[in-house]
Amino acid sequence: MTKLIKDILPLGAGIGEFTKLDFGMDENDWRAAEGKSGSYLIGWWEGKVGSVEFPETAADEAVWLVEGRIALTDVEGNRKEFTPGQGYLLPAGFAGRWETIEDAKKFYVLLEKS
Repeated sequence: MTKLIKDILPLGAGIGEFTKLDFGMDENDWRAAEGKSGSYLIGWWEGKVGSVEFPETAADEAVWLVEGRIALTDVEGNRKEFTPGQGYLLPAGFAGRWETIEDAKKFYVLLEKS
């Protein structure tokens, strides 16, 4: 079936199912779209300055930082900072620390682990 303009989904802050996250930081999440088989999830995240330790991730996550500054630190202590306009693919199985250095906004796509 051919898709039309009405089938195009907008993405961004305030669009989709809202969740106030509770992982030890001030975070908001909007999940805008999901694949029919659950193979992907698209959303928008906003967070205030803070940090949190997290266990191994279950899925790959493609991220584009829109605003702010964040850092990821792995379990060996290796650290990488990201600024607006930068993107990255966080691989399934990554564990470590997330730090929001400046209030941040990101667009993300969670991909089912193969």
